Amino acid sequence: MNQQKKDTEEEYVFEFYDEDYAQSLEDEAPEVIEEYDEINFEEDLNEEQLKIIDNIKGPMLIIAGAGSGKTRTITYSVAKLLLSGIRPNEIMLVTFTNKAANEMVKRVETLLGKRPKGIWGGTFHSIANRFIRRYAKILGLKTNYIIMDESDARTLMKLSIEKANVKEIQERFPNSRMAKAILSFSINCNKSIRDILLWKYSQFDNEDIIKKLEEVFKIYREKKAQDNLVDFDDLLIYWNQLLDERAVAQLIAKNIKYVFVDEYQDTNYIQDEIINKIVKQNPDHNVMAVGDDAQSIYAFRGANFQNILNFEKRYENCKRYTITYNYRSIPEILNLANNSIAHNEKQFKKSMRSTRPKGFLPYQVNIGDDMDQARFIVNQILKLRTEGNKLEEMAILVRAGSHTLRIELELKAKNIPYEVRAGVAFFERAHIKDILAHLRIIENPYDEVSWSRIFAIIQGIGTSSGSKIFEAISNIEHPIDALINKIFYAEKLKGSRISKEGIKNLISYIKKLIDFSPDDNPSEVILNLVKILEDHLKAKFDNWQERVDDLKQLSVYAQNFSTIRKFLENLSLNLSNLESKTVHSGESTEEENPLILSTVHRAKGLEWRVVFIPMLCEDSFPSSRTIGDRDNFEEERRVFYVAITRAKDQLYLISPSIKYTYRGPQMVKVSQFVSELNPKVFMKSSVKFKSEKIDKKDLFKSAIDLL
Repeated sequence: MNQQKKDTEEEYVFEFYDEDYAQSLEDEAPEVIEEYDEINFEEDLNEEQLKIIDNIKGPMLIIAGAGSGKTRTITYSVAKLLLSGIRPNEIMLVTFTNKAANEMVKRVETLLGKRPKGIWGGTFHSIANRFIRRYAKILGLKTNYIIMDESDARTLMKLSIEKANVKEIQERFPNSRMAKAILSFSINCNKSIRDILLWKYSQFDNEDIIKKLEEVFKIYREKKAQDNLVDFDDLLIYWNQLLDERAVAQLIAKNIKYVFVDEYQDTNYIQDEIINKIVKQNPDHNVMAVGDDAQSIYAFRGANFQNILNFEKRYENCKRYTITYNYRSIPEILNLANNSIAHNEKQFKKSMRSTRPKGFLPYQVNIGDDMDQARFIVNQILKLRTEGNKLEEMAILVRAGSHTLRIELELKAKNIPYEVRAGVAFFERAHIKDILAHLRIIENPYDEVSWSRIFAIIQGIGTSSGSKIFEAISNIEHPIDALINKIFYAEKLKGSRISKEGIKNLISYIKKLIDFSPDDNPSEVILNLVKILEDHLKAKFDNWQERVDDLKQLSVYAQNFSTIRKFLENLSLNLSNLESKTVHSGESTEEENPLILSTVHRAKGLEWRVVFIPMLCEDSFPSSRTIGDRDNFEEERRVFYVAITRAKDQLYLISPSIKYTYRGPQMVKVSQFVSELNPKVFMKSSVKFKSEKIDKKDLFKSAIDLL
């Protein structure tokens, strides 16, 4: 046996090739003695962490607050077990990213001076795959099954939709991406398709659509079985099924003695079931669930907040520990965070304590409108930079992507390099580009790039058909008029094999655009286009409402221009650099690491010295869609809590008093998340606006009176 093969076998000894082999591992246990470096736990850990690692036995729930060193707690717990004689392949460490699992194992290696080969470390899906490979036959799978990535799964779903023949309801039927999301949500939340549509995808709550969806999903499952394919959802389904096989479950439990699960507040129904089945097979129920209920913000992905709240009810004699020492934020920021989250009813009560010296109170800034807000943020960033703060140590955290438009424009105007982590930069978002494509063909009906985006929206017009249609209109006068004329297709596209259905849909669609002209008010045209595109957005995107919000925000910005032509000229001349995810600009000769502009959800787990949280006003943060729904409203407050706890040294809470909507300027009250705070936990100030668009003195005074 060569050395490379020997190393490989040692690395994957935990894969349990068969029951006899697993038993042989157990028989060898007394002779397996690992030599590790000693660790001074008392010196490295605080009293809360020490209490945990001194009691690693039975079920444990660890509520680890933001910045409290939960990774350190987990890695030292694993190290303590290994030093006590537990073998690496008796420990399972489940995380939500392979990067996190690898990082934890590396830290254990650093502590012990030797890599503990064989730990079951990885995501739910990666660990599931290891089990399924071994026991594929029990599940009716071939051992050489292929795992589809999300792109492959959507392609197969698209084929399934085509096979189910949904032509009669195609315009209202979810596309492959949406159909896959609906199926995943159903599996991970343990709810029927009908229930999922009622709960999350009400635009598809129609009996004809439901029946066709069920048919599509049946075809999709049959096709996977036929082609020996599995998707990511299947990995969890099959692992869960394996644990119902008594012999397999007992074998797994016999060899896995300790289970650690990180970020337990983010687990969904099926993940919680899997952990429970593994742990219940072991008489000692050795499981450590680590998480923070106050940072549970992913219900829209299927995370079940109740999993962590009900964890203690699952296991008799479960011990709960709370880690409250925060190593990230100054006391003043933590006081505000504690004061905010205390308003939630459903939670494990705790109060985070800072290990750092006192600093500045967070600033709560009342300001005129979103333009003034953008100017204030950018001017403050410039001031902080001149004082020696690096841009990369500052972040602007928004609740929704639609909140970035004014801020991006101002950052661009002041040549501040920034990186967008709210998906993509505002003007690069697909739905924004789609709307702009419509405006551009109104201005210039010979714009092939814009036509290609519009053709892609229309059912029955593919890339090839679109190219032929554009070629036919590229040399004629009044191309938009031609596209609604049936004679045009008969004469110019005869023999082109474009489907009759596609031509019918194209004519119907272009008729909706025929009356627009380059001299029209761009804001009004955008709002009309939103109505035209709404069904398309509903069928294509699960966050279609957020995308509509983006488009309405674009219409608000377009109010600054009298015609479509002037609006497009402004974009072409001034915004070309916004069409990249990372924007570097400025006078510095050396490239500067950029400022971060991110949604709060994308920022979880990260930290910056300075954090700005804008749009803390009614109907923006919290979102208007959570009003009247206690559970969603409390999750919205947890989103606010996560945003606050990203800040290490300085925090700015910014509340515009005027919002521009497509209906015009509106006075808005300060966010409830701000008004409910104890005034002692922040420093309140008002900043005078400098907007020149309209005289808002009286309006602003009235808005201040509402605060």
